[in-house]
Amino acid sequence: MKNMQIQKIIKYNLSTDSRNLKKNDIFFDFISKKNKKNPYLEKIIKKKPKIIFSECNLNFKNTICKKDLKTYFLKILFKKFKKKPKNLIAVTGTNGKSSVAHFFKEINKYLRISCASIGTLGFIENKYKTKNNLTTPDILTNHKKLNEYYKKKIQNVVIETSSHGLDQGRLRGLVFRSGIFTNFTRDHLDYHKTLTNYLKAKLNLFSNLLSKNGYIITNSSLNEKYTKHFKNKKLLFGPYGNTIKLISLKACGNMSLVKINFSNEIFLFKTKLIGRIQIDNLINSILAAISIGIKFKKIINIIHKVKNPLGRIDYIGNKYKTIIIDYAHTPDGLKKVLENLLTHFNKKIILVFGCGGDRDKKKRLTMGRIANKYCSKVFITDDNPRYEDPHKIRLEIAKGCNKSKIISSRKEAIKKAFKLLNKNNLLLITGKGHENYQIFKNIKKPFSDYKVVRSLL
Repeated sequence: MKNMQIQKIIKYNLSTDSRNLKKNDIFFDFISKKNKKNPYLEKIIKKKPKIIFSECNLNFKNTICKKDLKTYFLKILFKKFKKKPKNLIAVTGTNGKSSVAHFFKEINKYLRISCASIGTLGFIENKYKTKNNLTTPDILTNHKKLNEYYKKKIQNVVIETSSHGLDQGRLRGLVFRSGIFTNFTRDHLDYHKTLTNYLKAKLNLFSNLLSKNGYIITNSSLNEKYTKHFKNKKLLFGPYGNTIKLISLKACGNMSLVKINFSNEIFLFKTKLIGRIQIDNLINSILAAISIGIKFKKIINIIHKVKNPLGRIDYIGNKYKTIIIDYAHTPDGLKKVLENLLTHFNKKIILVFGCGGDRDKKKRLTMGRIANKYCSKVFITDDNPRYEDPHKIRLEIAKGCNKSKIISSRKEAIKKAFKLLNKNNLLLITGKGHENYQIFKNIKKPFSDYKVVRSLL
């Protein structure tokens, strides 16, 4: 088979993943090269695809060779999934992506505007949610989902754009109306190797995917460091921001009282969010809403209703015991959460945490030192060891934390920590957040920090 018109191709189901391939689908083989054969090719052929597109000849009669397969594939995506929602918002940064996406969705929800989000917490459209295995899905899924949302008359969509997703071109062909930059600290060096490469991947959002008339939304200090040279319009907050300035933040039990300045007018509101981190994330989402034409006065009238996302500085205690579950899994993420909780509650912190396997190993000692500095008691346990020896991971963390006790079972570690709770301290459980599993080698075992805590309360 020498050729096939794009008009005919788009009538078929497309596939880039052999696991999801079905009979008569059109498969795009991005793995096979001149000196490299796709290891799944035999399985792919057995599933009887209509055609396989590849950059080299394959042992399959219905193969079509294309020199630049990625560009050709993008042309097909444009044709098959041409219509997209009007307002695409991207959020990138080391931490805070899920919170910002969630808050943006919450603002739209309480203003009765149809909205969808794509990210770590899943594919969420209005009240409906389906699982998403990657923070930023593959390019085919992104184009397909956005086309589905357009057909459902959803015009506001926020997408978490991870450094992996940006680096691997999973967002190619999309044009964002606004791009949010939450923060930048060490992470994913197992993949990017250097901080320079990691930053370059992040900034790819603003250099290649943002509309020329689009907005960059970030803190004024981050803008000075990383995004100042981009010519896009900016919506900045912080001490030198041009939109919102945070005047004060006061703790009110498990809530916060926030005073801000917007366009030289003072606004005061109470929120169910805890800590400066989440207030900054909330402000990012407010600015994202403003960037697509939603009036600030409408936003401020419903902002008190906005709820916290699962596993992000999430308070689940009662009047006798203060317990927080958070997703922090980087040195800066852990440090910021601990500092925020100490400021908000003025209580000693008991910490339960671990580090994931097959990821940046150098951060383990640093996270142990951070835990040792800020906590009164630390229980080091398993996170997602994957293919690494869990015992070795725990010891690497413990080298930086002489206050620690090692308990391999995460459930038992939480139970031990819970028994130490009193009115003068709080329990923080980090690393897993919303996740309801633990990964040992290639096996996902059901586990939830929430489930364990609720059984103890």
